[in-house]
Amino acid sequence: MMSQHPQPEPKVRRQRRGSLSSFESLLRLDDTKGTGEARQAGTGSAVLYLRVSTQRQMLTAIDLDPDGNSIATQREATIKRAKRLKAPIVKEFVEPGHSAQSISKRPVFRELLQYVEDNADVDYVIIYMRSRVFRNQTDAAITKRILDSMGVRLISAKEEFGEGYMADAMEAITDIMNEVQVRQSGEDISNKMYHKAKNGGTVGRAKIGYLNVRKDVDGHLVNSIDIDPKRAPLITWAFEQYATGDYSLTRLQEMLGEQGLTTRRTVKWEEKPLSRSQLGYLLRDPYYLGMVTYKGQVFPGKHPALVTPEVFERVQQVIDARMKNTQRDVLHNHFLRGILKCERCRTEDGNRQLVYSRVTNSHGTEYEYFLCIGRQFGTCDLPHLPVAMVEDAMLKEVQKLRLTPDEAAVMRERLQVEIDKQLSSQRGTQQRVKKELASLDVQEERLIDHIAESSMSTSKVRERMSKIQVQRNALLSRLEETDSVIRQKGEVLLSYIELLEKPGAFYVSANDEVKRKLLTALYSEIWIDDNGHQVAPKPVYREVVEEISKAARNATSKQNSTVRQPGAIDSSCETSYSIAKCLNKVTLVAGEGFEPPTFGL
Repeated sequence: MMSQHPQPEPKVRRQRRGSLSSFESLLRLDDTKGTGEARQAGTGSAVLYLRVSTQRQMLTAIDLDPDGNSIATQREATIKRAKRLKAPIVKEFVEPGHSAQSISKRPVFRELLQYVEDNADVDYVIIYMRSRVFRNQTDAAITKRILDSMGVRLISAKEEFGEGYMADAMEAITDIMNEVQVRQSGEDISNKMYHKAKNGGTVGRAKIGYLNVRKDVDGHLVNSIDIDPKRAPLITWAFEQYATGDYSLTRLQEMLGEQGLTTRRTVKWEEKPLSRSQLGYLLRDPYYLGMVTYKGQVFPGKHPALVTPEVFERVQQVIDARMKNTQRDVLHNHFLRGILKCERCRTEDGNRQLVYSRVTNSHGTEYEYFLCIGRQFGTCDLPHLPVAMVEDAMLKEVQKLRLTPDEAAVMRERLQVEIDKQLSSQRGTQQRVKKELASLDVQEERLIDHIAESSMSTSKVRERMSKIQVQRNALLSRLEETDSVIRQKGEVLLSYIELLEKPGAFYVSANDEVKRKLLTALYSEIWIDDNGHQVAPKPVYREVVEEISKAARNATSKQNSTVRQPGAIDSSCETSYSIAKCLNKVTLVAGEGFEPPTFGL
């Protein structure tokens, strides 16, 4: 049996960036007037091209000139040159802050060429200096050939080259020397940046979590790096949490956004939360370990580290493991996450949520706790609260809402009476509303008759018709309260009564998802404090829960009292009022995802 030899893979044909056709298009520019041809002054108009390399140059002396001092200087020189040529200036092109090494990457310069092509009366393009426009001799030669083909001359305001072939030679030499200087400057800057990184300095803008500052060193102001007090604690916290392996990158990004971590504002970009990709790069960056990276080499930095080597290494292991095994990020959440708030940070202007955290020590022991992010900023002294203690405290709070069997029985009886009362009242209300609607129809017909008889002015008729429409809309909204809505509210209240009859049993037997729904249905806010090493919740009840509890207390207090004191309020009236209020307000919890009829746990 003959063995089959593997066929060699076909070679991929390399595509070139340029083509012969583009070169031939330049060669076909044969309609030029000749590079040495003299032009008579005052026979054509001019356009100006002004350029700076960076936005920083644009902001120089911005209080003196909105375009920046460099642009103003160029404008003054080019205008003088245009006057010498006796050429009126028809348009000015300003290229702000584009540090491009090629003219093909300068959009304003391309607009200039298009404008010159479209306007045959332009004879001159005036620039400040050739080094401001061309960073290499090739761009200069191509631009010169294109402009010459259109009969347009490029003039440098600060450089006098004269006319003829010697002038063309001097321009070419100048462009070559400019290119040499650009390359030398680039190498010099690269060497300086390398030595700065090698000595521990930060190259460029400080990373998120740090700030660029000016410090006084021996009487001299020097550029330095300092910790950002607002963002640095959050960066440290992010590394610590991701090192546990319990959080996905997406969830960690969401948690950092909830805690207020944002990028720093720049000239181009507004302050905004970190993206998922930005967070991924951040967790890989050894800069937060106190290191500086430049062109693949890593050097010890002078800036303070935000994470320990152990935490950073653990983060890299988590990332590598997930990439290697193509596993999905592990996501561990707690049902209390996002609904607990710090009582010590409670203010009229805002509040802070407690953050759920899981940490594993060097011995493999895992700890779960809730903490206030204010501790990271040094503005809160709430200690770390073990999750088990918080869960136990919340169970005790839920049990406090328990209704006795007598209270629950009385509430069911009173609720049914109130439902029947509201249904009866609703039917009577609907009959009255329908009569009022019929009356409005009659009034509307009379107004139509007045219009036909022209006995009323149009403005008065329009005004009365508008009032009738408002009244009709109000009456129609009253009709929307149907019997089924009242019965549905009654069923929700019965479910609440069933829940409050044994809340502890419901809470203990429920899964985490249902526990979370129970808590959000019972409480509008849950504030947490520590009172003598004991977790002390301070919840705010939902209005419907508070009214049911109040009505139950009033009902049982009436039954337990044999003689009512003169002047005392009849508790049965308060009970009926509370139940009626519950029927009106029970829909307030509809948006919480709480479904009382499904409590069969």
